[in-house]
Amino acid sequence: MTRQQPAEACDALRGELREFMRQRPDLSADSIAQYTTLAPTTIRHFSAGTMNGGNAVLEQIRTVLDQARAGDILTPGGPNNTVTLTEDASKRVRKVRQRGTFYETQTVTRIGETLDYCNEHASLGVITGDFGLGKSAAVAEWRRKAAGKTDCVVFLFNEFTSANKVEFISLLALMFGLTPAGGSANAGRVFREVCSHLRKNPCLLILDQCEMVRPRVLQVVRQVWDETSEAGVGVVILAQQILLARMLGGKMIDLGALTSRVSIWAALTGLTRSEMASIVRQEGLVDVDADAFDLWHRTVGGSMRRLMRSLDLLKAKHAGKRITAKTITGVAGHLFGMSVGGSE
Repeated sequence: MTRQQPAEACDALRGELREFMRQRPDLSADSIAQYTTLAPTTIRHFSAGTMNGGNAVLEQIRTVLDQARAGDILTPGGPNNTVTLTEDASKRVRKVRQRGTFYETQTVTRIGETLDYCNEHASLGVITGDFGLGKSAAVAEWRRKAAGKTDCVVFLFNEFTSANKVEFISLLALMFGLTPAGGSANAGRVFREVCSHLRKNPCLLILDQCEMVRPRVLQVVRQVWDETSEAGVGVVILAQQILLARMLGGKMIDLGALTSRVSIWAALTGLTRSEMASIVRQEGLVDVDADAFDLWHRTVGGSMRRLMRSLDLLKAKHAGKRITAKTITGVAGHLFGMSVGGSE
């Protein structure tokens, strides 16, 4: 069972947090929270001294402060790197925004629209797409933009929380600064405390990596939303396509109640051909055979992760060289263990 940390440790970190916020009046609790899994209300209550925190709260706040002081995050003024690309003079201008290796694509836009809808209407939404499409990165970008405008919490499921409803509700409680369950006998109490907290502090719950979450855990998710939606709590579930098949297949009775409550579905397919071409050019690779690009596009399969990994390798090993189908075949085998050929 995770316990509250001693008052001395909390007061010391609270003082650092307050001093940092005093030096940076452009920041808020929302700004800090976007780089943690904590709710903005947790940051505000901790800073105000109305609650202490456990290991998870103190460690995450400490990490954000250290990274901000080092200039890695929350830099004054924020990033401003926008690239405008024109595919054809007869077509409207399209924008691809770059922040490091991040690009705004149709996938990012669709995820943002779904998050906005569920937040504004306290609805339940489901976003599905293959691994590597950039779902988590798109959520992080939306959260960065929404800082100061909306409260949201991101819960990332793992092998343990996805199979244990007590573990799930306990960690969710910790994210709100509440005391977790000390065993299954206390799980019901913690569930009620979480729901009570959300009714008083409504926010958007974003649940990531839900493809393997057990139906009994998803039942708890649905029940949390049932208890809090009228107060303004929205829920967004992100997962691989298998969850969509399970929910719409009608064979999982335990998922029927959850499925019936979904207001918006977003089934993603990933990068389009034109988006990939724009990103490749923006990354500086302009000498690519047409056949090589066709093969590359099929190899990537809409995955932003695969595209960026292949771009990193090509820029490191083939900078200034012509990219051929043979080059892409080698990249696919080296990075992804795929046997591909130009004739496929």
